[in-house]
Amino acid sequence: MKRRDFLKKTAAASSALCIPALFNLEGDNGGSLVVKVMGESPYELTKRAVKELGGMEKFISKQDIVMVKPNIAWNRSVEQAGNTNPEVVKAVIEMVLNAGAKKVIVMDHTTHKAASSYVRSGIEEAAKKAGAEVRHADENRLVIHDFKGRKLKRWPVFKDHLEVDKFIDVPILKHHGSAALTIGMKNLYGIIGGNRGKLHRSMGDNIADLANGFMVHLTIVDAFRVLMRNGPTGGRLSDVELKKTIIASANIMEADVAAADLFGKLPREVPFIKAAFDRKMGNMDLTKINLKTVKT
Repeated sequence: MKRRDFLKKTAAASSALCIPALFNLEGDNGGSLVVKVMGESPYELTKRAVKELGGMEKFISKQDIVMVKPNIAWNRSVEQAGNTNPEVVKAVIEMVLNAGAKKVIVMDHTTHKAASSYVRSGIEEAAKKAGAEVRHADENRLVIHDFKGRKLKRWPVFKDHLEVDKFIDVPILKHHGSAALTIGMKNLYGIIGGNRGKLHRSMGDNIADLANGFMVHLTIVDAFRVLMRNGPTGGRLSDVELKKTIIASANIMEADVAAADLFGKLPREVPFIKAAFDRKMGNMDLTKINLKTVKT
C-alpha cells in the first residue's frame, strides 16, 4: 500500500498527533540484491547501481510523490565528506523523475544551521537544478509516529516523510563517534524531531527500531568519499579516503552490511547492524548476502 493511501484510510482512527507505524513485512526484503559499483564518477556510479537493481521503474510508479533523504546535517563541503555527495543526489532525482514521479522532495533535519548546510553541501543547488522541491525541517509539522520497537516506541516524525508514496534513503558512509558508523539506518535520524540525544542511550537498538518501523523503499549509499575518522562532523581532509563506490539495495540492513565491510568494519562490530539482525531485518554475514560487484 502506498504511504499516502495508508494515511488516508487511517485518518479517521488517528488523532492529529498520532500516525500508526508503517512496517516492512518481516522478511519482505530477505535475499534482496545488493549492488556495489566502483568507478570514477559518483553520478554515473549511482545510475549504474540502480540499473543493476532493475532500474528506478522497479521502485517508482507513475505520479508517485517521492522523498529523497540525503545526509545534509553539517556545514561541510563535498571534499570533507560530512554529507551525501550532491552528484549522487542529482542522479537519484533525475532517475525518479524519469520513472514518472509527480514530485520529488529533498529534506533533512540538520544538526548545523539548515540554510548553511544545504548551501555548502552543494545539495540544495543540485537538487533544485535536477527538478526537486527542497524543504527545511519545520517543527510545526512534527507528529507522533509509533515505531512499535523493542526500545523505540512513539516518537516525533516530520509529517513530510509520511505524506509521500515512496521514500529513498541516500546516506553517506562515514565514521560516527557514538554509533560506530553512519549508513542507511543511522541516516533515518534525519526524519525525526524531539530530543534526539536521548536516543544515544541504547543507540544500536533505537536505530534498528527506527529502521524497522519506517518504510524505506530503496537505500543508496554514497561511499565515494568516506570520512574514516572524527565523524560524524569531520572537517579535516586528512580524515577522508576515496573509496569511489556506490552501494544500493531494497534492503536497508544488507546495504549497511556491505558498506560496513567496505569501511573495514565487521558488521557485528556495528551495534545497529547487530540489533537489526536480531530483529530479522536481513543477513549480517556478507557471504550470505546476494551481493553483486561491478567495476566500471
